[in-house]
Amino acid sequence: MKAIISGKDIGTTISFRSLGSYEAKHPWPEETVVSAGRGVVFSRNPEKPNYTTLFMEVYPPGAAFIRGEGETPEACEESCWQQYQRAIHCVDGRTSHEWEPRGYMNGAGFCKHCNTFGTRIFTGEQLGQFCHDCGVGTTHNWETGPDGSSVFLCAAHTAPMTALSPEELLAQLTGKQDPARGVCEDEAAQEGARHEDHDQ
Repeated sequence: MKAIISGKDIGTTISFRSLGSYEAKHPWPEETVVSAGRGVVFSRNPEKPNYTTLFMEVYPPGAAFIRGEGETPEACEESCWQQYQRAIHCVDGRTSHEWEPRGYMNGAGFCKHCNTFGTRIFTGEQLGQFCHDCGVGTTHNWETGPDGSSVFLCAAHTAPMTALSPEELLAQLTGKQDPARGVCEDEAAQEGARHEDHDQ
């Protein structure tokens, strides 16, 4: 197995960070990438609250992403292993998984039989997503138009992202940045500008 961040070979020893190390019980393929720890799961459903859980995430051959949660590292691994077994045995009698996008617009999809998640499954053409500027099918970038509709852009027509320094990122996250200029502004200067606008 390999650690997700460093890419280093970790054998069968999985770090659950502050909880220490755990020896995997199942025979994962060597090229499986793994991450584990304790984290917060944010819910989009207002009736289902956010929660904290132990988790293990694996990226084994034959399945793009599997996440297991549980009370113990063993339970997390067992959940991942069962999902992996469903994924690799799903195609028995068929040539491949049967994919559906389930609302994803980035080309990802889920198998309708085993629920395996896969990346780069669908093309922009298959999803009916075409670049606003040139008409080529794309899963690259989309924005919400003024009327609430999705506006798709291919890689060639997407403005390059500029790297932010930690200070600029913090300023952007805390709302103390002028997005048009991309620099932090002194609150007093902002207040002065508000007074000038009001006086005119």
